[in-house]
Amino acid sequence: MQSKVVPIEPYDLVYSFGVIHHTPHPERAISEIRKYMGPNSLLKLMVYHRWSYKVFWILFRYGYGQFWKLDELIAKYSEAQTGCPVTYTYSKRSIKNLLMGPLWEPSEKLIPVEMKIEHIFPYRIREYNNYQYKLAFPFNIIPKVLFRILEKIAGWHLCITAKRFV
Repeated sequence: MQSKVVPIEPYDLVYSFGVIHHTPHPERAISEIRKYMGPNSLLKLMVYHRWSYKVFWILFRYGYGQFWKLDELIAKYSEAQTGCPVTYTYSKRSIKNLLMGPLWEPSEKLIPVEMKIEHIFPYRIREYNNYQYKLAFPFNIIPKVLFRILEKIAGWHLCITAKRFV
């Protein structure tokens, strides 16, 4: 079977949801993405948020506050199944640095035009893995409106829209 290759040409939209943060060399992935973006292209990207509720939960639940082990803890406990080999998290500043690349020419830079923080996974993992959606503590006791506010501040998904520097 012959593999298909996506032609290197500008596309209106390049979309990556939950991929870059599991890539061993994210800077290489972003460099490849640039090849498919023209002056009017948009990049829609979701990466894991460094300052999320989930990161703090992992830090205190599994790391007992050992912040110097945070990257190792995130890689091990960020997914429903333990032991994901690569998991990076990004702050708004660090994803902007990744997209803009300090050594790249201006025409190669990707400029974030929107960044939003979203999504807290509120379910108990054991039940969720069995298709049962039972809210974990404290999400089973806080009002929905407060939960939505918390998601906008400490959500697990950092959603970025970016375009090429022109």
